[in-house]
Amino acid sequence: MIELAIKAAICAIFAAIALKYRILDSSGTFFAIIIGAVIIFTKGIAWFSLLLIFLFAGAAATKYRREIKRKRLHERAARKAGNVIANGLVPAAIAALSLKYNLAIPFVASIAVAMADTFASELGVLSDNAYLITNLKKVEPGTNGAISMLGEGVALLGSFIISFSAYFLIGIDLWEVILCAFLGFLGCHIDSILGATFQGGYKGVVNGEDTILTNSDVNLISISLTALIAYLAVEAIA
Repeated sequence: MIELAIKAAICAIFAAIALKYRILDSSGTFFAIIIGAVIIFTKGIAWFSLLLIFLFAGAAATKYRREIKRKRLHERAARKAGNVIANGLVPAAIAALSLKYNLAIPFVASIAVAMADTFASELGVLSDNAYLITNLKKVEPGTNGAISMLGEGVALLGSFIISFSAYFLIGIDLWEVILCAFLGFLGCHIDSILGATFQGGYKGVVNGEDTILTNSDVNLISISLTALIAYLAVEAIA
């Protein structure tokens, strides 16, 4: 009973912080609580902590040099429900399934790609040299599917932060840290390819007439594919 109360208190504190510092809006906070509760009540505080690291590190990246990014990227004041669901639905589902199966690596990989993509989007946009991933033609920073040397570096950093944190929090092996970091980095590029192909030649989350997938759709698909690749990789190695 005490353990349940502690977990519930952690979720409540998390919600209060998210709202107070405008990390998430009210709808985003609501769904984040649901996603967080699924993870913390199925797999415990250690797994939930990885989600917290992603959330707060991603929020810091979003706030960094915001004035410059406002000129380059269409931003939202706080992350909304669609973004929270796109980034958190897969980890929550994996955590629930982990009650029966060993899915630690797909879980870590799914958060690693979310972190890599957030860092690439929020920090990579500060680069003056951006190129479309599908043809490497120079485009405006912030264009859907654009990549840069800065974006590549911070994407790898974000993926590694989550993967290395999992070494201490979840107890994955060092080779699994490398695997998850690689998969997170790979998933970020899947996201970029989908963005360049199906979101149209627009900036950030802006959707035009030729848009097939929204930004949240792209995030959800790339995270899902990365988690699937992680599962198949582990099965192949085992």
